[in-house]
Amino acid sequence: MSEPTAADPVTAGSPRPRPLTAEFRPVAVIFDCDGVLLDTETAWGEVQAEVFRRHDLAYGPAEERGLKGWSARAVAEEVVRRCGEAHPAADTSAAKRDVQHGITIEEALAEIIDVEARLLTGNMPVIDGALELVRRIADHVPVAVASNSTASILQTKMTTSGIADHVQTWVSSDDVAVGKPAPDIYLEAAARLGVDPTECLAVEDSPAGATAALDAGMITLGISWDGEPVPSSLLLDSVTDPRLDELLTAWRW
Repeated sequence: MSEPTAADPVTAGSPRPRPLTAEFRPVAVIFDCDGVLLDTETAWGEVQAEVFRRHDLAYGPAEERGLKGWSARAVAEEVVRRCGEAHPAADTSAAKRDVQHGITIEEALAEIIDVEARLLTGNMPVIDGALELVRRIADHVPVAVASNSTASILQTKMTTSGIADHVQTWVSSDDVAVGKPAPDIYLEAAARLGVDPTECLAVEDSPAGATAALDAGMITLGISWDGEPVPSSLLLDSVTDPRLDELLTAWRW
């Protein structure tokens, strides 16, 4: 197997990926969920759009790109912040409340969770090849999922999709102090598996998620569905990219 090189360019401000050398062999693999295992990124964009528009906030391609990989709480905080900017008479600094729209961070978060649950009901498509990939890897090393979803939503995603049957644990944004792009979710996943995070392989599709994994010290594979750069040791087109199969075969998986 030829030695792969790090994805380039590296997103500005993100940690530089460690090289994926032929000698590296992960002791565990930790997957992001949305956009890596489940085709729910479109639904997540629809959730954000609905909540933004409820509060007369603009939501277009720029917002969708900018919020990709953010946790529900981080999006809720952004909704309240933008409400304050759009309506300067509202006092959001002290109580974190937009007076004209009557929204607090906790209320915005509740809206997001409610809309997401409604849009995902009966709509939990597994990305082609993802379940087979998880099964293949799980036959050899422990597997976890690290997601910015809330605990209740992630539980539903894991059980409804069937992924729960093949992973040892999953970690949500509710399980840590700070979600992605902070490394907490990945560090917690490694801790639950009882492994050194620097010996783990992470699989991500967003700059925020990849930054979290890299800051946790992990070798990171990036999935770029739309051609956007994802800071990673190896950038793939999909979970069925032949280069991934080549890598797993080299590890005798």
